[in-house]
Amino acid sequence: MSRNNRDSRFKKRGKPSSGQSGISGLQSGRLKLLTNAQTGVSRGALDAALELNADCGGSCAEGRMAEDGFVPDNYPVEELPGADTSDSIRQNVKDSDGTAIIYFGEIEDEPEEALDYCVQLGKAYRLVNGGDLQPGQAGKVIADFIKDKGIMTLNVIGPKASATERAQRFGYESMRALLGLGPKRRNSARPQNKKQADANVDGGGLAQVSGGDQNGEASGKPKSTKPPGQRRRRGSGRRFPRNKPSDAQSDVTQE
Repeated sequence: MSRNNRDSRFKKRGKPSSGQSGISGLQSGRLKLLTNAQTGVSRGALDAALELNADCGGSCAEGRMAEDGFVPDNYPVEELPGADTSDSIRQNVKDSDGTAIIYFGEIEDEPEEALDYCVQLGKAYRLVNGGDLQPGQAGKVIADFIKDKGIMTLNVIGPKASATERAQRFGYESMRALLGLGPKRRNSARPQNKKQADANVDGGGLAQVSGGDQNGEASGKPKSTKPPGQRRRRGSGRRFPRNKPSDAQSDVTQE
């Protein structure tokens, strides 16, 4: 599909963030990450933030419900009363200055919901195709987005572990790369969190997945492991043209 024929929603520009006129959170060392702590990209991002002693949080579903049962207590997210996963995605979009939406070839499920909410709420966003970029490259793309928009609070969303096997590792490594571009912190490493992070991204915190190929991308529909009563949204599965790393900026909101 040509870029000009994409759904017009992908070309809409988000409103300037509250910090756009000044220095960004990354440059000042005061960047805060938000996620809903679901398995996959969101939880990997939190693992990196905790390991590096970065400010982090976000809203999660009521009861801390997650794909693998419950969000572990070590993740500093707050329950949203009466909320399911979709509601928590919307709340984090609303509470942030901008959202980094990581996807792997197709935008569907959680990434698609986040995109819809960004457009509805007039929030800035950047699309990052993890299928074409290495984690370090993704971190640089997101860093440029943060600096361009003057973002102080960044929401991070991506596929769950059941949809893309490598999602949690990618979220962890890309956020490690991103946070490493900011000011150096003294005594920032937390050994206890690093041990937990390593256990999570190496499989201890990942939900069992099905249909994944050798590259970690799901083939076919992922089997749902959500608790009963939790809503699942199936997207249209928009596929984007493959980009070279140097073309990463094409997967962003247009000025």
